[in-house]
Amino acid sequence: MQTNIFIIAISITLITLWIYASIVKMLDIKKFRYALTHQVFPKWVGLILVWALPISELATTVLLFFNQTRLLGMYLSLLMMLIFTLYVGGAVFEVYDRYPCPCGGLFSRMSWGRHFKVNLLLTFIALIGVLLIEFGRIR
Repeated sequence: MQTNIFIIAISITLITLWIYASIVKMLDIKKFRYALTHQVFPKWVGLILVWALPISELATTVLLFFNQTRLLGMYLSLLMMLIFTLYVGGAVFEVYDRYPCPCGGLFSRMSWGRHFKVNLLLTFIALIGVLLIEFGRIR
């Protein structure tokens, strides 16, 4: 698989996102646990996500780092961003009975509308990464 500058730029963007997101969560794990157990989903889901999210983000970072696993990392990035975007979209479009918290970092300082737009952009970036790698393999 040939690596081009766009794939590298997308990988760096996503690696930065996932490292930042996981570190913010792990630096204040008690706050993150509290936030997740007070979301719109059941408490038991939050207790699983307390560890599953940062581990998934770090694993995805590792996958994005190497050419041999980058496509899988792009697919996981796309999947996680789709899920996060749908979740934030639920807040923007008032699907939930109560507003979930954004759980820290830069996103906690954004409005739900801006958070949704940033998520859409990052989802699109991950999709472009998947397409560039997939179509780059067809030669």
